[in-house]
Amino acid sequence: MTIKTGDFIRINYTGRLDDGTIFDTTYEDVAKENEMYDENTRYGSYVVIVGSGHVVSGMDEDFVGKEAGYNGIVEVPPEKGYGKHKTELVKTFPLSRFNEKPVKGMQVIIEGQPGVVTMTVGRRVRVDFNSQMAGKSLVYDYAIEELIDDDTEKVKSLLNSYFRRDFDVMIVDDGVLIGPPSDLWLNEQWLISKRRIAYELLHAMELDSVKFVEAYTKESNETEEAEKTTEIDISDETKEDEEL
Repeated sequence: MTIKTGDFIRINYTGRLDDGTIFDTTYEDVAKENEMYDENTRYGSYVVIVGSGHVVSGMDEDFVGKEAGYNGIVEVPPEKGYGKHKTELVKTFPLSRFNEKPVKGMQVIIEGQPGVVTMTVGRRVRVDFNSQMAGKSLVYDYAIEELIDDDTEKVKSLLNSYFRRDFDVMIVDDGVLIGPPSDLWLNEQWLISKRRIAYELLHAMELDSVKFVEAYTKESNETEEAEKTTEIDISDETKEDEEL
């Protein structure tokens, strides 16, 4: 079965600059071999929705028409990678703006925007706010390991790609119920990401609704009543829900 926009696929890849330098990979052994391993990075294959922007557009577009099991290479020009280098994103600031002496290559954040110091002349500092990959041609070696057909597995796999955690998932007539682990309920990343996840599922799977369910119970002990939270059992349709 050929892959089309909106399909859920599991991929692995390595990204290189056109000079062969590796800048990104999902393979842990490749990261270690190239001295770019980060213990805080989650390595391994993950699920993307074709056409949803989970990867650069040049690779995203190349998925279409392929089949599960495909291994290949795609060359990505700057405009379909991280964009062209924009001169308007290179700005100059007074030296007094910096808390420490800026040097070439220093990474800084100014007004919430990450940038890199490119030059210091006198009491003026030039900062480039372009992505460090902007203006560069890229080459991706990638493998499509699986085309996911089962609706429940689609939802679980996408959630796992975001958080590397197991979620309770139930497909119902009007959409899907998702029970996140209780320790994520107040997690900042979860609170930010769940709206995007809902949007992606609604459009890719043509669902009517996506509901995130949290259940709170109250139990009594011998001396006092105590409130506690428990993970959701989404088979109980009487639980309260939050709908996006």
